[in-house]
Amino acid sequence: MKRRYLPLLSVIPVVLALVFLIPLIRADAPAPRSTTPSELAELVETLKIWKLVDAVSPTAEQKLPLLTQFNRLEKLKMQYRQEHRQSMNRLKQLQSTPISSNELTELQAALTHHQEVENGFVAGRQKIMDELNEILTVEQQAQFVLFSYSYRQELKQTLQTLIALQGQGKTKDILAAKSAIK
Repeated sequence: MKRRYLPLLSVIPVVLALVFLIPLIRADAPAPRSTTPSELAELVETLKIWKLVDAVSPTAEQKLPLLTQFNRLEKLKMQYRQEHRQSMNRLKQLQSTPISSNELTELQAALTHHQEVENGFVAGRQKIMDELNEILTVEQQAQFVLFSYSYRQELKQTLQTLIALQGQGKTKDILAAKSAIK
């Protein structure tokens, strides 16, 4: 009779140990961390490229030239936004003060610079688009134009979804997948 209870008595300490250790193990699990701005920028860049490839469906030979030209276009846009913002701030600054003949010359120079920034962006964008058109078929060109028109809105929706997931503590898996891609 004592032998029947011996296996049961040996299992009880193991069960009790597990009951008390499982909450301790869960307490040691790291809490989801917040996304840093650089990680968010990388995630946005990854999403843009993924959505571009998904929208245009390039062949293996087209992928590298397409991504190269797309990155050039994105850098051009970023540079344009920065220069445009500076140019507009300069125009606002000059416009906010009473204009004398000396300041009129500065205002004209600022206006000329602003027009050069605008024209430089348009010319640079056209050159990149011409190079993209040499790489892509007509159907892919149309898909690229539609992608360029709508991807900011789609990206905003995707980021809102990711922020909601982060609030629920589910971004740990997303960030792990992103680091695995690298």
